Amino acid sequence: MKRRPNRRSGALVVTTLFVLVAAMVGLTAGSAVLHPRVDSPDRVDAIVVVAGALDDRYVYARHLAEDGVADRILVSQPPSGSGTYEAYLNSFCASTPVTARDGRRIEIHCFAPDLDTTEGETTAATRIARERGWGSLLVVTYWGHVSRVRIYFEQCFDGTVYVTDTPRPLSKSRKDALLHETGGYLKAFLTPAC
Repeated sequence: MKRRPNRRSGALVVTTLFVLVAAMVGLTAGSAVLHPRVDSPDRVDAIVVVAGALDDRYVYARHLAEDGVADRILVSQPPSGSGTYEAYLNSFCASTPVTARDGRRIEIHCFAPDLDTTEGETTAATRIARERGWGSLLVVTYWGHVSRVRIYFEQCFDGTVYVTDTPRPLSKSRKDALLHETGGYLKAFLTPAC
């Protein structure tokens, strides 16, 4: 007599596999958020600052440019900015050109993202980079956003992409960043920006 497969054992195997895969994906995404790979290139065609918070990413981008990493800074200036943040961005964008200590002129160009999201910033910045013939970018953001920004820029930009965080990180807690950015990280894999 032939033994009939047990439906319960089949469902248990499928459920177990699903849980294991979900745990592996979650651990990978969490690790990418909490321990991102950051880059330190010597020279790029432009530094891109993605918007977000009034932290030191703008000052750091300018510092990198003054140290010779690039002669151009491309800054996302979303329409949703308001208050102190909006005033700071307006002032930063109006400060162009900046003269570095070695006499080089650093151009600051601010742009409105296609959408007020990381994906919208990526598509607008990469379009500008293509139009201007730039082959390499260094994107500056906060530590929890590095991996997701890297995914989007690598999806959209044909040139070399480097991503870094700031020396003085946001005070955003690891728990908050993990919850928000892990979801965004998974979304970047499932729905490419370009």
